[in-house]
Amino acid sequence: MTILIRKATEEEIPAIARLAGQAFHPTTDWITRQVFPLHLQPKDIPDGEASQPWRRLKKTVGFSTPNCAFIVAVNTSLDLNNQIVGYAIWDLPVGSSEEFPVINPADPELPADVTDFKVYAELKTILEEDHKATFGDRGLKDVWHLDMIGVDPHYQRQGIGRALLTWGVEQATREGRDCYLMATPQGRPLYESFGFDIVRPLNMFGVMHHSMILRTSKRT
Repeated sequence: MTILIRKATEEEIPAIARLAGQAFHPTTDWITRQVFPLHLQPKDIPDGEASQPWRRLKKTVGFSTPNCAFIVAVNTSLDLNNQIVGYAIWDLPVGSSEEFPVINPADPELPADVTDFKVYAELKTILEEDHKATFGDRGLKDVWHLDMIGVDPHYQRQGIGRALLTWGVEQATREGRDCYLMATPQGRPLYESFGFDIVRPLNMFGVMHHSMILRTSKRT
């Protein structure tokens, strides 16, 4: 299997959204399940399908954001319609290598009938408070922020997540910037193996996650 890491194209957004639905399916991802609780999901379609149009729109809006990098892992041995087996979304520092505007496109509205908006609001508050506690009023403006890494469940534990993480870490290191992320329990061992340090534990609705940071001085 040959895996190519490269920037995504706009035409690949639907495939990335489908993959996000698989990698962060509510039956396996704790936060997704809290935001889209089972009792609010339609009974006539598979669990997780009701949020897919929102995922696709959110990825479309994110792709158009100037300081956001969409990276894909491509299995070149597969047919063209199924080559993307992983992706990462990195938020770049404002003014890192290009001049980025401060105002980004607004996120699309969550699907009203299937979302627990109280949970979603609490999630945003937890993350925003951690950003401010860690970096002050500038928040994430001066760091490389790993928003998410998603890997096709059939290709997990084959080094794809590590390759996607490596791409961003190398970019940040060249710029002398730190990397920051919020780690799930499953992802934490990968980040620790890269040298990320725990900033603080974050109680995500009863399951402990951790904000983590990689100081670029450790990589030079």
